[in-house]
Amino acid sequence: MTTTQTDPPTRPLGLPDESGKTDALPIVFSAILFCVLSIWMATASNGFLEADSITHYLARRFALSEPAHLVSVWTRPFCVALYAIPAHFGGLVGTRLMSLALVMAMLAVTLIVNRRLNFTRAAFVAIFLLTQPLLFAHSFSELTEIPFALLLICCFLAYQRKQFLILTLLATLAPLARPEGFGLMLVTAFALLAHRRWWWTPILPLGLVAWSWAGWHVYGGPSEYPWWRWLPENWPYSGDSAYGHGSIFWLSIILPAVIGPMAFPLAWIGACCSLSLRARVRERGLADAQVLPGSKVDGSTVLDDRSSEASPAKRALPFARFFHDHDYRCRALIALIPLGILAGHSVLWALGKMASNGEPRYLLIVAPFWALLAAKGYEWVCNHVGVRRPLLWTIFAAIAPIAANFAYPSFPIGPADDDKLSDQVCAWLETQSDLRQQYPLFGASLPHIFVQIDRDRLDKKHVVDSSRKTVTAPPPGVMLVWDPIYSAFNSDERFVVSEQLLRDNGWTPIARFDQQTRYAIVYLSPSPAAK
Repeated sequence: MTTTQTDPPTRPLGLPDESGKTDALPIVFSAILFCVLSIWMATASNGFLEADSITHYLARRFALSEPAHLVSVWTRPFCVALYAIPAHFGGLVGTRLMSLALVMAMLAVTLIVNRRLNFTRAAFVAIFLLTQPLLFAHSFSELTEIPFALLLICCFLAYQRKQFLILTLLATLAPLARPEGFGLMLVTAFALLAHRRWWWTPILPLGLVAWSWAGWHVYGGPSEYPWWRWLPENWPYSGDSAYGHGSIFWLSIILPAVIGPMAFPLAWIGACCSLSLRARVRERGLADAQVLPGSKVDGSTVLDDRSSEASPAKRALPFARFFHDHDYRCRALIALIPLGILAGHSVLWALGKMASNGEPRYLLIVAPFWALLAAKGYEWVCNHVGVRRPLLWTIFAAIAPIAANFAYPSFPIGPADDDKLSDQVCAWLETQSDLRQQYPLFGASLPHIFVQIDRDRLDKKHVVDSSRKTVTAPPPGVMLVWDPIYSAFNSDERFVVSEQLLRDNGWTPIARFDQQTRYAIVYLSPSPAAK
């Protein structure tokens, strides 16, 4: 019997050695560079990424003194609780540094997911995650996308490990972080049923139950409805969005600005690789085609798909394989999860539903998955096109936005027109001591004002909300600042107030402030406060 000498397979271009040690240096370098730049921006930016950031910051800033913030439906209990201590003791900078810490935690979990699945090269994953432009901007912001992205990738890791109790406990917190959490909770319920772990499903709604119960008690136990109706009664998102609607392709068009121009085409290539039905092996760094059928990999025999010995799942149709092969299912979900978020938000924006305003930041909640897909796509290009020194090109991709920022400065974030408008209003208020004695209560839809005066919007002794209820049944002694953006547009229709509604209910305008195209008008309630 003769045997044929076969040369050992060569390692695909661009992949690390078996130990993976070559990836440590670029990962650490990327993380340090990211942290240095993010901390710089957190301390140097005296403006906000967007107005919603201010509302979230104010809720976290005063959460320890006002329990209502911890159950707020709009600012989300999970996110408020996560940031409450840093915001209380560190103010705005402490809040922003907390976001950076969450990004670093997200990076660590994403690398664990990648290593357990042997999906692609770790250095590529780290670089394509940390070079996402919108992720960098949110690493020193105050919004909810970063906490939810971390929660989502942790859920995926728990599912990958088949730790269904941990998955369930994380999923029950998801609606307390963002509206997409309801979808995650439903998908988790389906996974528990599919894996015959149905006995964990009663845990899933406990987060919502606790939220509704706590909210009802914090707000004084409203007698008009029982505690279990508190959450739906206070749900702030209107079915029909006040922001209108737009093209269903808008989020797909803007995706390069979210994940980076270089990552955009690579993510689509990575999605095709992720969904591919080619035979896969569990040896880091070796392509399927370069492993000989019958050889040993991780203690198991690699089978040729054409062989009669191949498992039924490998010869099955894609739909069947998805339900029979856990590794393939996890690989497929790396593509299906971000594409599902992209499709879902595109439809909501096109239909003008659920208070969607087509924000690109919605796609940030799946930032780890975009990074995994882009890294996989880049690995495929390196192996099939013959890219030499692939890490050098990814480092260039990381440095290029920094150079672009020097040419067209976007960071640090400076004061916007709204900030300058708030400065005018606050400066005027300081000169109106006599008028403030007659109108001691204050209200404003422009959130920047409350940052300027460092006051809680739920301070009932000095502040009233700017809702329709306040406008149509005005208490005495209220000074209200109205503006044509924040007053006229809101995800909660109860806070949408027109200037005509104010005038129809007896409010009197006494001052107007202009800043470029923005303006604000100060109104007084029909009667002053009683002496």
